[in-house]
Amino acid sequence: MYNDTIKVANKIISDTDLLDIFQKMDDELKINQQLCRQETLQNEKYDLEYQHWTVKNFEGEFLCTFDFYDDTNITVDNYNSFMTIFNNRLQDVKDMWVRYRYSYLIVEGRQMQSVSQRINMNIYEYKMEIDVSLSSQDQKMNDIYQLIKEKILKAPERYDRTIKKKGTITNKIGFAVGVIPSLIVCSLLALIPTVREVYGATYVVFPIVVSILALLIGNTAFGGKLDRLYKTIVPEQKYAGYDANKHKSIYKDDIDKFLTTSEIIIGKNVDNIRNREEIIRLEEKYSKYIPMGILAIIMLSIIMIFIGKLL
Repeated sequence: MYNDTIKVANKIISDTDLLDIFQKMDDELKINQQLCRQETLQNEKYDLEYQHWTVKNFEGEFLCTFDFYDDTNITVDNYNSFMTIFNNRLQDVKDMWVRYRYSYLIVEGRQMQSVSQRINMNIYEYKMEIDVSLSSQDQKMNDIYQLIKEKILKAPERYDRTIKKKGTITNKIGFAVGVIPSLIVCSLLALIPTVREVYGATYVVFPIVVSILALLIGNTAFGGKLDRLYKTIVPEQKYAGYDANKHKSIYKDDIDKFLTTSEIIIGKNVDNIRNREEIIRLEEKYSKYIPMGILAIIMLSIIMIFIGKLL
């Protein structure tokens, strides 16, 4: 027997990845059931010493227990029932326990070998553990095992640029959203003589004020949407000490824990991939406006210096 335990860390396992694995399980189960029926028809014509079986008395099992957030659970024993729940209640699923098993006989004349193989998958929102027990002499489950490893290997990393550069992405979008309103407000403030004199004193005042106000306006107007998109994909916070000057506890992202867990697209994570894609789309969209905003700041800064010195 070949035994293996696979623990998934720092990966995003999509619902599509899971479906591909479960579909493969169902396909292979049906193939072996059909093969058993065919071999039964073929071998019943011959005496025992002339019989050849690869899956005699084949028994296959696909069981899945769904645990839901309402503290209920359902166990299904066929793929159709499984798909009904997976397609319609995935957002309610807290965890899943999949048991997949074959047992059969390999017969060559009067020589007989009993074979039992299994794959168990414990699937949670932030981890997935897979226990495998395969026959080293018969590889009927090997394709499924290889598919599971391939899906995990090719799955994108959870700690990706969207997480690493959260602050940069947030500020880029905030600046792009807020730069035009900020330019308008700061330009109107030039009507006040004192402000006009400050603008004219040095070339750095106007762009600094505009940039700070742009971030403030943009993050205020758009920050709520980004917070909602990031809510279920960012690391948890961990206690990092106490700030005696500010009289409050300090918390920071728990990156170490984040890297040892994964993101499985079930339950509360069902929208995570779409949320990541939306964050990327928003960054690409608003990044296009930043060069124009910077150019406008430079031009108006020059104008403000002349106005401040001349008036």
